[in-house]
Amino acid sequence: MRDTNRSAAWARAVFPPRTGPGRGRRHSRRAVVALAAIPALVAGITAAGVLASGTGVEQAVAADTPFTITGHGNGHGRGMGQWGAYGYAKNDGWAAERIVAHYYGGATLATLEDAQMSVRLTGNDDRPLSVYSDAGAGVAGKPVGPGEAVTLTPTPGGGAAVVVTRGCGGEVLWQGAADHPWVDPIDLGPDRPANEHLKMCGSDAAYRGSLGVALDGDAARTVNALAVDDYLYGVVPAESKAEWADSGGAEALRAQAIAARSYAASENREAYARTCDTQDCQVYSGTAKEDPRTTEAVRSTHGAILAKDGKPVRAEFSASTGGHTAGGEFPPVEDLGDAISPTHNWSVVVTAGDIASAFGVGELQTVEVTARNNFGADGGRVTGLRVVGSDGTADVSGTEARSKLKLKSDWFSVTEGLVADAPPEAPAEPDLNSPGNEVDASPIDAKYRELGGRDSVLGAPLGPQMMLPNEAGVFRLYTGGVIVWTEALGTQVVDASVLREWLPDSAAAANAPAEGADASAAGSDGAAGAGVAETAQAVADAVEVPAGG
Repeated sequence: MRDTNRSAAWARAVFPPRTGPGRGRRHSRRAVVALAAIPALVAGITAAGVLASGTGVEQAVAADTPFTITGHGNGHGRGMGQWGAYGYAKNDGWAAERIVAHYYGGATLATLEDAQMSVRLTGNDDRPLSVYSDAGAGVAGKPVGPGEAVTLTPTPGGGAAVVVTRGCGGEVLWQGAADHPWVDPIDLGPDRPANEHLKMCGSDAAYRGSLGVALDGDAARTVNALAVDDYLYGVVPAESKAEWADSGGAEALRAQAIAARSYAASENREAYARTCDTQDCQVYSGTAKEDPRTTEAVRSTHGAILAKDGKPVRAEFSASTGGHTAGGEFPPVEDLGDAISPTHNWSVVVTAGDIASAFGVGELQTVEVTARNNFGADGGRVTGLRVVGSDGTADVSGTEARSKLKLKSDWFSVTEGLVADAPPEAPAEPDLNSPGNEVDASPIDAKYRELGGRDSVLGAPLGPQMMLPNEAGVFRLYTGGVIVWTEALGTQVVDASVLREWLPDSAAAANAPAEGADASAAGSDGAAGAGVAETAQAVADAVEVPAGG
């Protein structure tokens, strides 16, 4: 978060809020015209906020100064790019075998004999396990009737306390102890029908195979044991897009199945579970996301894995490489298929305050990329970034910078100011679940994405988020309107129709550019001469934010 106290106080000092007639008016909620001259306005803020140099003192950048970060791809970029695989399948007709050969250089296709997976179900950490099955089950060598529930609590020594009830939480039918801490389906074979799957009490989440418990120190853990392909039926649709099969991308799904099977076969995380169910491993939610199109991809590649020296390889993948893979265990390669990706190129606007806060350096003075990996455009992925502030200097890797700035990837460039020809903003939510894709979105960004982003009636953004008067909330202007967020009102969307009514001297402003702005930047809607505080007050009035915040 930027220093809102400082930036709000500065804005009030430079652009004092209006007083006199009209200031205290209450109006019904109205539409607001976004400022066509905001880029020029923000540029003026940047210039005003830079301390004079020439005395040997490092310049400080005003907290509200915008910085445009342009980048490529989504994720770490190692191994296969999922969007690139789709592009090669759809546009170039590549088969799955050719796709994986392209991304995983040095590995060869091999066959994995029938194997079992054990998956830690992290959502049930530190709790007993309670399950049932529509077809019945078995525990401690005894049958469990259809609909009867079993609760297992792990005990020292590898066993479990067992309680069987009539339905979840019902009458106790019997209880005891088991050396074998597992609830088994009526048939332990692979690829069994849905009525035989075990289901969690409470959520009804269904899982193929067996469910059991273990202790991790003193902490209870729940584990799903099942055949590898049964596991992949849940993984592949969670990690990719089943609908790709309907648009020429079926081979990309087959490539995903091969990569996911290889990754799974290389896993060996815990004594009680080889892998987990989150993005730290591969996303897995039991049968919830199974889809016939991805199930076919798994079945048609049965047993196929990638191997080196006779061992399965950790076949990493990410959503989008941005046009070039990052290297690592596999040689870096150009990824022309990635041109189809919605995050092939992206941009995001942050402020100097955001950057300084992310790295804990006080007031921002400079930010500079110091090293890259030399694979791809712009010198490739960032391997070194230096952020200098009034309280110190942070030298970080590109991976750390990506995390702190919440960027789509570590392949980026930083430019002070707004970049007119920047690519579209990065989507606020990950489009695929591959590791490394999580991005936190502000309420304003989330609403903008929900409405359709640049393709919506709001159009393109005109600068970074700004503070409402009295720090009551934040807002962001777009070519076709404004999105406002306050704790009391939540997220509000206002279109661009009547800003002139809310801004003083709007008629004159319509014919004159803002001070220090190029005439071409003046807005035809009469807001070119508005200051930060006046604009903020107009937005607050439009959505009826109380004067006291």
